[in-house]
Amino acid sequence: MALSFWTRKLARTPEDRMLTAASLPPGMLRPTASGVRVTAASALQIADVFAAVRILAEAVATLPLHVYRRRGDERARQAGGPLVELLRRPSPAQTTSGLLGTLMLHLLVHGDAYLGLYRGGDGGVEQLACLAPERMRVELRGGRLAYRYTDADGHALELGAADLIHVRALSLDGLTGLSIVEQAREALGLSAALTEFAAASMANDARPSGILSLGQGAEAKLQAIADAWRKRHAGSPNAGRLAVVSGDVGYTAVGVGAAEAQLIEQRQAATAEIARVFRIPASLLGAPTGDSMTYGNREADAAYFVTHSLRPWLVAIEEALNGCDELCPPGTFCEFSVEGLLRGDSAARSAFYAAALNPQTGWMSRAEVRRLENLPAEPTAPAGPPPAPVAAAPAPIEQETVRA
Repeated sequence: MALSFWTRKLARTPEDRMLTAASLPPGMLRPTASGVRVTAASALQIADVFAAVRILAEAVATLPLHVYRRRGDERARQAGGPLVELLRRPSPAQTTSGLLGTLMLHLLVHGDAYLGLYRGGDGGVEQLACLAPERMRVELRGGRLAYRYTDADGHALELGAADLIHVRALSLDGLTGLSIVEQAREALGLSAALTEFAAASMANDARPSGILSLGQGAEAKLQAIADAWRKRHAGSPNAGRLAVVSGDVGYTAVGVGAAEAQLIEQRQAATAEIARVFRIPASLLGAPTGDSMTYGNREADAAYFVTHSLRPWLVAIEEALNGCDELCPPGTFCEFSVEGLLRGDSAARSAFYAAALNPQTGWMSRAEVRRLENLPAEPTAPAGPPPAPVAAAPAPIEQETVRA
């Protein structure tokens, strides 16, 4: 079925104000203090930035997104319906995890994510897909948001709230979100500069571990002396072996300078800075935390990651989806399930479920517990005829005591 994606289109002619280097925000192209230009594309080439974005995007992509229906003070999970089917298969070439991962990537890098609503012949939404944030311009017209999108062919499209779902990061004006790449460009530029400096040092500043100097007239014997020295003292079998030489020979050790030694500390500090920018535990990026790695620390990092790293983004995505009345009619809402990220080991889960199933203070049923553990439902007893009533035992016959 051919889909009509846009409800309003401009003339199919190339737009004069296409997104080029001249039309990009100035902050995206001006160099940082370290001399490195930071853009959305170049930021992802920084190893620490890519690792942080990947951790957050893949975590969101793995979370189940359920649809619920309110019934009074209770809610019931929906097993079917248009929205459930859209979330189960957004488009023929897109999975739910791929859609959520791309949505989160756009939020982290650009500060905005746009979920396009593809419509069928009857006007209903049949597919969902992410739109490129760098091709979108947002304006406020008559108190309403208007979106101007330039497609890959250079055609300008006029869109409205009925054509897309706009998810924003932290915003100053309520129109567009703040890009982490733009706001933390100096920290990202420093990390990129340190990486370039380390690579250039390895390529241009390689040095030996020591210098063996000989007296005058030994030029013809340099290669023979070097081969003999390497054969006698190189390798782990010769470690600690005493060096015995004759003649005018001197040895000078070459160590790592203060600048090179400090480079390692600077890179570790830059990694911790990027972890702070993306608000994730430094241990997830391999940065030193000063604490020993224990089970308690890992559990605390997992709770911090869910509460402070993921939860603000999840709420932003949920509210954007729930704000679309066409997808979420009144009484219907979407919600991520984060229980899987907080699952402990078998002993911890057993203790949790034991408390949850307590007859007096518990809050869950056996069916809910089995559902969380991906176990099949308990078989129910087959319906059959009621059991025959058990006849009451006859009362004992009292015997009269005969006195002699």
